[in-house]
Amino acid sequence: MHKTSLGIKIPYNRFADVQKHLNNVEAIDYFFAKQFTDILFNRFINNTNNSETINIANHQYECLFHLLIALSVSLREGHSCLPLNVVAEQRFGYCCDAFGVVSHQGFQFPSFIHLHELLCLLNIDESQEHGVVFHQEKLYLRRYYNFEQQVIEFLHSHQSNAKNNKKHLVADNLALIETTTSSDTNEIMACLALLFPNQSNSDTALIDWQKIAVANALNKSFSIIAGGPGTGKTYTVTKLLAAIIMLNKAPALTISLVAPTGKAAQRLCESINQAKDGFKALLPEEVLAKIPTETKTIHRLLGVIPNSPNFRHHQENKLNIDVLLIDEVSMVDLPLMARVFRALPAHCQVILLGDAQQLPSVAAGSVLSDLTPFHQAQYSPDNKKFLEKVTGITNLPINKKCPVDHLTYLTHSRRFDGKGAIGILSQLVIAGDSEQSWQLLQSAINSGNPQLTFIEQTQEFSSQASWFNHLIDEYYQPIRAAESVEQAFHLLSKFRFLSATRQGETGVETINNLVESRLLPELSHLINHRSHNKSHSKNSLYHGKPIMINENDYSLGLYNGDIGLIWQNDKGHLMAFFEQQNGQLTQILPSRLPQFETVYAMTIHKTQGSEFNHVALILPTNTDNQLLTRELLYTGITRAKEQITLQSKKSVWYQGVESRVARFSGININQ
Repeated sequence: MHKTSLGIKIPYNRFADVQKHLNNVEAIDYFFAKQFTDILFNRFINNTNNSETINIANHQYECLFHLLIALSVSLREGHSCLPLNVVAEQRFGYCCDAFGVVSHQGFQFPSFIHLHELLCLLNIDESQEHGVVFHQEKLYLRRYYNFEQQVIEFLHSHQSNAKNNKKHLVADNLALIETTTSSDTNEIMACLALLFPNQSNSDTALIDWQKIAVANALNKSFSIIAGGPGTGKTYTVTKLLAAIIMLNKAPALTISLVAPTGKAAQRLCESINQAKDGFKALLPEEVLAKIPTETKTIHRLLGVIPNSPNFRHHQENKLNIDVLLIDEVSMVDLPLMARVFRALPAHCQVILLGDAQQLPSVAAGSVLSDLTPFHQAQYSPDNKKFLEKVTGITNLPINKKCPVDHLTYLTHSRRFDGKGAIGILSQLVIAGDSEQSWQLLQSAINSGNPQLTFIEQTQEFSSQASWFNHLIDEYYQPIRAAESVEQAFHLLSKFRFLSATRQGETGVETINNLVESRLLPELSHLINHRSHNKSHSKNSLYHGKPIMINENDYSLGLYNGDIGLIWQNDKGHLMAFFEQQNGQLTQILPSRLPQFETVYAMTIHKTQGSEFNHVALILPTNTDNQLLTRELLYTGITRAKEQITLQSKKSVWYQGVESRVARFSGININQ
């Protein structure tokens, strides 16, 4: 056993030793812990006056070493911090199989008190210049602590602005309600009446949450409009943008519309254009003309610097915008959200849109979930009075202890009316009701349900399954025979196979290869070869091949998640075609493309921000898949607008519905 410079035994001489004792640990976790344990103890010794009296016990070193491994693992799993109460008195890294045979003994952490005393002894609170921070009983990597604090500081500053605005719009106005009416309030009321005409508020059992969402955002510098699929988030925010424009007395506003991915940005553009078309009889032409439709990715907004993690816009070079709308916020990770917030000018109004019940971001953090602690409105008494005054709606929910004034939750889905199988299934899943949701799936077997088809997986997934090949023939065979690339894109948008994983028997790589083998049996040798080396050769390209870009290329205007088609142009050359926001198509030589993959099948993570008429959701065959959660299933199910085909084993389904994504965070909006 090797020793440190302090004469303390190192728990593991090499990473291979760690792998024998701890489950789910990677090399980066080991080397992170090894480096920072020595740094923290050495700094502690050097900063102690009576260093000769300091006696660092082996068990303290070993405990900190494992704490830092656990912190690194938690960051890889998407947490921004490691709360002590999560690991206290727990056996970390322990693993045994279904028969009780232990493969990894793990490490037994001591009590919360002992862990707390150790970290306090090392003096690594937020005021110190350490790479690791202990704050409010949570252990952080310094950079993630800083990211959290930047988000918290932004929220506090905007909550303060909201309170000041509210004081002006509510307290002053309502105090004079018997004698006169505020011009501001009158203007808001008139604006809302124009945007929501012929609506009676006499039915106190019903609340027009779209109207409330618009009103609630008008007197706040920060607001969130949340809701599930089909609840009209983009439709509502288009009316909100119109209201902001109509109420603005200053020179023309600079409004930016952004989303995390190119695909999500394109869908935002399409939705706003569609909403504007529906408002032509409702709003003056000069107002409609000022509602922007150009959308971009968050990275493009901030300004990417090639080969650098930093952006052109930051706290020292702020963006020149007055209103920022961010769509699909559930996909935005903590570091990116912090970078957005610190690049905004103090006066900028921020509006977030998203479904808080969807999957959180792939990287660390769950910002939207942190900022939407309730799935229904919870207003303060003052905010409730303001909303009642300007909307005429009087039965709004109130929460005196923990109000969340910035949040409005749209509850009525126009796509899923509560009677269709897709809507019912998605709600049962997100509620964690494995029994009722499984019964619904069972009732769909051979039932002819127009929305839900279920195939119980009683054996290994097979490419010979008739239902699988039927879907290929129905949706993918016609693409290659399409008369134009525009028609091919339309056909491609109708359907997609979805999987929880990239690899494995039911992963997207396997499904994509199976689809291509059926569509192009003459190329099966190339497809099988590619499945081993994961590369795309020029010879594997063919007319009608759908592709998805996997990395950003700003020079070409291509972004991670963009969908394209390999198509033969007028000159007989295979080109990569991509749809643009303006409805036009661009074509690029395949040799110039950044990394891409076949996209007959997609991971559920990659489909966030996308919708299809019909999806086929194929779940893993094993129950030990850590990716499978109710949020993943909910996201996959709600990608389907009209129909879903689902295959699963009972044990896998129960495990997925009963597992939750729980990300540790220090963001508490009521602090």
